[in-house]
Amino acid sequence: MPPAEPVLVARDVVRRFGYRPVLAGVSFTLAPGEALMLVGPNGAGKTTLLRVLAGLLRASGGTIELRGNVGMVAHYSMLYDALTARENLRFFGRLHDGRSAGRADALLEVMGLTAVGDQRVGSFSRGMTQRLAIARALLSDPDILLLDEPLTGLDDASLAKVVDVLGGLRARGRALLIASHQLAELMGVITSVGVLARGRLQAVEPVGGRGVDAITARYREVVRGA
Repeated sequence: MPPAEPVLVARDVVRRFGYRPVLAGVSFTLAPGEALMLVGPNGAGKTTLLRVLAGLLRASGGTIELRGNVGMVAHYSMLYDALTARENLRFFGRLHDGRSAGRADALLEVMGLTAVGDQRVGSFSRGMTQRLAIARALLSDPDILLLDEPLTGLDDASLAKVVDVLGGLRARGRALLIASHQLAELMGVITSVGVLARGRLQAVEPVGGRGVDAITARYREVVRGA
């Protein structure tokens, strides 16, 4: 069977803030069922890259091809604290296309939030809020999901739920791009690791049979040589 056509193609993507290039020519592809984890030092441009790919920032150069719907989970939830979980999903669903609002109840169930669907988000824990943010990103049934530190601050139960949902999405052919420092927790989800340093993806390598220690050692080697 021939390899699947990429759903995301980035070629020499550049993003400058003033005269300072944060992204200095990032290139990679992402196919259905692939989950690429972005690692790199703080300030390497991981969040900037996700925001450019999502269309929240304009690229200063290069090209981006997206072949499918895109959903994004930002580091901050961007949910409305005064609305309930269900009201948030219905509101964002109506903003998207009107029909997606009908998926609210199903997504609450997927993320284990049915019992708190009528509670205001302002009363939620960090883990509950993050699960709801992922539900919101799934309203459009995206082919590509961009996630910025999706596991930060989660308790064990929420972390397990999020990892399980992400693994299920990849198994169903969704493409995932995840910026995270939590390699060990995501090992069962990701298929490759990309090292972002000095504004470029210095290496993109499959996980294969390697463990966390081997991948971490390789990451440090790449960053030292960048």
